[in-house]
Amino acid sequence: MTTSLKKPPRASGPGSFGDRRGGGRARTVSGGTRTAGKTGGRTGYAFVTPLMAVFALFYLWPVLQSVMSSFFTWGLLRPWNLFDRSTWQFAGLANYRHTLSDPDFWHAGANSLLWLVLFPLLVVGISLVVAVAIWHARRWSVVFRTVFVLPMTISLAAAGVIWSFVYNPDAHIGVLNAVLKALHLQGTLDVGPLHLKTTGQWLADPGTLNLGFYDIRLVNVFVIIAAAWAFAGYGVITFSAGLASLPQELVDSARVDGCRPLQVVRHVIVPHLRQPMRIVFVVSVIFALRTFDIVYVMTSGGPGTDSTVLGLLPWQEAFAFLTSPQAGQGAAVAVLMSAVLIALGFPYLKSMLPRKESR
Repeated sequence: MTTSLKKPPRASGPGSFGDRRGGGRARTVSGGTRTAGKTGGRTGYAFVTPLMAVFALFYLWPVLQSVMSSFFTWGLLRPWNLFDRSTWQFAGLANYRHTLSDPDFWHAGANSLLWLVLFPLLVVGISLVVAVAIWHARRWSVVFRTVFVLPMTISLAAAGVIWSFVYNPDAHIGVLNAVLKALHLQGTLDVGPLHLKTTGQWLADPGTLNLGFYDIRLVNVFVIIAAAWAFAGYGVITFSAGLASLPQELVDSARVDGCRPLQVVRHVIVPHLRQPMRIVFVVSVIFALRTFDIVYVMTSGGPGTDSTVLGLLPWQEAFAFLTSPQAGQGAAVAVLMSAVLIALGFPYLKSMLPRKESR
């Protein structure tokens, strides 16, 4: 006679042994997750630490030194040294008071404000038109994109040299003056508050735009045009990437509904490129505030201080004259300009950070 022993069935209800074992497994998994999280956190810190060390050494430390040097009087022939008290000539807030009461600072600020307004508009406008035209053409798009992106590959100093030849007063050298001479358009043009001289002195005295309370020197406009030509390639690349993700069905639907090409651009393409436009605009604003090289090459801030911008002013204060003890004022200008730059760039940097999902 054979006797079979059957195992009792496992209880599966709440509070049963199986459930308790499952809870233990869950706690084990949760504990393992926390351990893995701690290990992953340490690994992340290990990867980030070298980069943070380089950032602190080559960025934060010079920034801290620049801020501290703005409270002292010093020059290039007698430089300020944080670890040498014999070089300390404490000025307190005098450098900031002198900077904020200096007419040249506010004149440079007004020129920089013109850059902040006109340069992003030109870059966004030109880049958008070129990118849409290339996207619409389809054929030879690679060739056209290369032609318009090519200026971005050269330095702004080289672009300034190129446009200095374009604006050259001699019609045998300057293309712009050669065209105006051929068309017999050289002279003076007065349209409302605009007083434009087309006599060829584009980087000296091309005229003014009278706003009633302030005269805008048009020499800044012609320097901005050169900078926009060199920087537009960045916008073309950004907008072309945005157009590559545009669903063709949207464009076809708009055309079937009877939209004309300009209406397609206005109601379909421009709304789709809203985020790339914001990126190009903010980057252009940041570039406009810290521009230096193209202004230095084309006009050196002249004539007089007509085209001096805030990015050029610290160099003029600190480095133009070696015997001048105004390097502290140059540092103060740099600190003030950096504060404005951070304030303007903060919304863009904040938008780039990942947002927490709302529960």
